[in-house]
Amino acid sequence: MSGLSRRRLLTGGGAALFVLAGCGGEDGGEAPAGAGDGGPWEFTDDRGRKATRDSRPTRIVAQLGAAATLWDFGIRPVGVFGEAKGNDVLKGNVDVGAVQWVGQTWGEFNIEKLASLTPDLLVAPMQTKDQLWYVPEDAVAKVEPLCPSVGINLFEVPVDQVIGRFAELAGSLGADLNASAVTTARTEFDAAGKALAEAVTAKPGLRVAFVSGTKENMYLGNARIFSDLAYLQNLGVGFVQPTVPPAEPHWEVLSWEQAGKYPADVLLYDSRNPSYFTTDLSRYPTVANLPAVKANQAVAWNPETPSTWAAFGAALRDLTAKLSTFETVA
Repeated sequence: MSGLSRRRLLTGGGAALFVLAGCGGEDGGEAPAGAGDGGPWEFTDDRGRKATRDSRPTRIVAQLGAAATLWDFGIRPVGVFGEAKGNDVLKGNVDVGAVQWVGQTWGEFNIEKLASLTPDLLVAPMQTKDQLWYVPEDAVAKVEPLCPSVGINLFEVPVDQVIGRFAELAGSLGADLNASAVTTARTEFDAAGKALAEAVTAKPGLRVAFVSGTKENMYLGNARIFSDLAYLQNLGVGFVQPTVPPAEPHWEVLSWEQAGKYPADVLLYDSRNPSYFTTDLSRYPTVANLPAVKANQAVAWNPETPSTWAAFGAALRDLTAKLSTFETVA
């Protein structure tokens, strides 16, 4: 699978997710209380690069998932880029009417629009090593003269650590990490993780596969690579381990005829393109015949859930409720 097609799959797989949408409001987001106070600001990101400003950044532009994460910490970016027509969960609590769109789909990134926002900082997650998610390679060199950038790694790092890194960044930007909403969300996240681990322990031997699809192929996710799946694996979820090429480690690419290559009791299917595992089963009979599907043990899972304690706490609670009722069927 080419690098481009892999990235398209990571952003949802289906072409419907790449439709452009209208821009947000003209005023941008509000800065957090206390932002801009104090002396020089610096933060070393997961590329090992130190971003610096003479004062704390207040005008932040962020990839949508990163913006949703910062938003939950009380940081209000003025601009976003990502999938404007994506699943609503990708937006988290971001008020999309209060921010400006710099890009609204994969491959779209408007440098002129970015410049017009006079940004102090650009923030993006990294789904592959040292590559800012949704910032085209030819745009990276044009960003740095406008503002420093921060990349937070999601590659081979469990999501609890990712959230911790975003918390560090948010704190440096003026967020109150001791605010009740933040501490409550973290407590509930930790409790949800513990509950899931207990549920998995009570279901020994349960085999789980994370799957996605395009019209041509089924894709089996490598839990070691994705931050959300890596965290679930650390909690004891027994993921099927695909065979992946070293240069393209996110997925094993299968024909639909190979859908049953790996026995699985549970399918976590990509909620961004669910039809291959829900409504189009007559077109994909090998999926319809999978033991997990026949046993109604297929669960929607969004691999782009914002990296926040609140968002993941909710996702973990939902998954726990479902896994608690499942049995070994494959």
